[in-house]
Amino acid sequence: MTDTHALQQELEALQYALKTERDGYQYFKDASDKAQHAVTKKFFAQLAEDEVEHIRLINEFHDALKDSAGTAELRIPKDPENYKKRLKTIFDEARKDFDENVKQDTGILEVYRHSMDLETQAANFYKERRDVTKFEQVKKFYDWLFHFESGHYAMLSETLSYLENPEQWYLDFERSIFEG
Repeated sequence: MTDTHALQQELEALQYALKTERDGYQYFKDASDKAQHAVTKKFFAQLAEDEVEHIRLINEFHDALKDSAGTAELRIPKDPENYKKRLKTIFDEARKDFDENVKQDTGILEVYRHSMDLETQAANFYKERRDVTKFEQVKKFYDWLFHFESGHYAMLSETLSYLENPEQWYLDFERSIFEG
């Protein structure tokens, strides 16, 4: 027997998650559009694409949960891609355009810091929902979203480090490859 109150709470939480992801998409798209640095532009465009995928998955998950009244086996996406692999691709492409005289896009550095705060809030929301939901499949989905948002935070932090000091970032990044 389905707990209709708990089901309604989950559907509302998923609607909130959907709004959060839509807002995130717009924020990252705007950041990409306004960025002048090639890495920043590409990076925020990638985050915006991730948000589009999250929106699609949350909609799909919400509808399946609603239609099944919480009883159906719901599809959980595969584990989020390792953010270090994604960063390597973004930075390898950016390295081709790297110019020793590139000035820091100082206004965008604050956008990175704010984005990190937003990702932390989103991850905390998913973690809280994961811990209180009564539906095992929903718990797994929230856990997936939590890990994805945590990966976004790590990507933002790494990219901010790159933009603040590219030479040091490359030294640290290459050292981490050799050290494993």
